[in-house]
Amino acid sequence: MFSGFMGLMQQGGWDMWLLLLISIVGLAVVIERLVFFQMQHSDTKGLLRQIGARVSADDLDGAIDVCKKHRGMLPRILEFGLRRGEKNRADITDALSIALMEHLNSLERNLAIIGTIAVIAPFVGLFGTVLGIIRAFQDIALKGNSTPAVVAAGVSEALITTATGLIIAVIAVVFFNFFKSRIKNYNQEMIVAANQLAEMLHFHNTGAPIPTELYQPTTTTRATAK
Repeated sequence: MFSGFMGLMQQGGWDMWLLLLISIVGLAVVIERLVFFQMQHSDTKGLLRQIGARVSADDLDGAIDVCKKHRGMLPRILEFGLRRGEKNRADITDALSIALMEHLNSLERNLAIIGTIAVIAPFVGLFGTVLGIIRAFQDIALKGNSTPAVVAAGVSEALITTATGLIIAVIAVVFFNFFKSRIKNYNQEMIVAANQLAEMLHFHNTGAPIPTELYQPTTTTRATAK
């Protein structure tokens, strides 16, 4: 298998080594992003339920401790808002918006690298093909042998880089769109959670009872509604 890989690399020329480098960089970014999203908090409703229970009990410090016990960006954002829990709703909302904007860059970190790879990989492969075809015709001119078999062999070797570049680009596009979708969904989830926290704190500061639907599970809420 290794010998076959090395033979393919030799057939494609130095351009194949450049494509290999590009693919390694892309793979490293994909792994980093997968690990990053795996480290994010996944049970938003459960987190809000725990925070809401503490806020309704007038225990903001306890709500902050709940955030500290969970990993990911969302608990840090909610903790940022809870530390300003005694302020008015507008100030709390502004603070949460700042925290969201600061963490948005973390969501999109290194994603541009994958997008760049998706764009340039086919061109790198095509460049290798052009060089390969030029080299094949130069060999034909030197040897004086221009039979279709010789031409086809040279062109087929030259096209290896184009095929490789397209494969890398397709994989990069798939992961780019996958991460874009994850970012959009997670960002929306964080915005909703931040707004719910602002509403919780608003009820807390005005002395009104916090609506249970802000922190109870969806199933409990529906059962109560019935």
